[in-house]
Amino acid sequence: MIEAISLIIFAAVFQGVFLLPMSRARGWAWEHIWLAFSATGMIACNWVLTFLLLPNPAAIFAGVPHHELLTLACFGIAWGVGAVLFGLAMDMLGLALGYPLIMGLNASVGTLVPLLWTYGTAMFSGRRLFIGVGTVIAIAGISICSIAAARRESGKHQIDSRAAGRTFSGLAVAIASGLLSSLPNIGLYYGTASVESARRLGASSTLAGNAVWFIFFTFGGAVNVLYCWWLMIRHKNTHALFAPARVANWLPALAMGGMWIGSFYLYGIGTAELGQDGSTIGWPIFVTLSIGVGVFGGLSRGEWKGANPKARTLLWLGLFLIVAAVLLIPLGGT
Repeated sequence: MIEAISLIIFAAVFQGVFLLPMSRARGWAWEHIWLAFSATGMIACNWVLTFLLLPNPAAIFAGVPHHELLTLACFGIAWGVGAVLFGLAMDMLGLALGYPLIMGLNASVGTLVPLLWTYGTAMFSGRRLFIGVGTVIAIAGISICSIAAARRESGKHQIDSRAAGRTFSGLAVAIASGLLSSLPNIGLYYGTASVESARRLGASSTLAGNAVWFIFFTFGGAVNVLYCWWLMIRHKNTHALFAPARVANWLPALAMGGMWIGSFYLYGIGTAELGQDGSTIGWPIFVTLSIGVGVFGGLSRGEWKGANPKARTLLWLGLFLIVAAVLLIPLGGT
């Protein structure tokens, strides 16, 4: 139990800090760093880990029904759109606000949908009432964080209407991203045949679940890479991606990608080691700690420096409600 929880804690820390190296990339636009991160983390590191941890991946996926592979691929593509929106939301809102909004929705929906899938309307009786109450609390926390963002902008000495508009646009992008970002947990729940095929070919029970990530994040990564490449063509700055003076930027991108994909693999191993209740215990720990790490990372960078004190108070209240919801929702599980 202690070893499994430790793995999930490490996963949460990686998930919470993976964006910090982004500020080290010099002379790149957002699309450059996000393409480099997507290519290294979602595709390259993902493939390396798959071939290191799973026996004969080609045979594993050959034994999976086509409809499951297609569904996982579609989930991955939809999640890839959410990942693009995640990057845009971080750029618009900053780490301290954007991260908890997205992860709060991610946790709520990622827990709610699998339970609805399993229990249907019966989930609203008995202990499962916690799920509905927790979702309402999560929405309240997200709303309060949104109000805090508005007050942060209005509390500045000189109100920049373009900055305020960017914040409100960022909130809409963050909400859409949060909904789509819940798909990995839903995909992990759905991909039972992929996990069983990996076990059949010799993968341990703690590693077999990672077979889902290969399909999921490969297709999601492709969406991110293609979108960023389109942006570079549109902005006519593709040359900067491989310019000799910008080669060093690939190092922070690789650090971002390694921590990001590593967090999912560690989470998968930790929840598998926890047994039947792995997702119930592991998911709230993973999300809660990653929110805390992400927020403190953003605050340490001065993202809310000089903000209206009332806006800061609202931010902390909203974060408290989000974390409370993340902890409350899993209590409705069996």
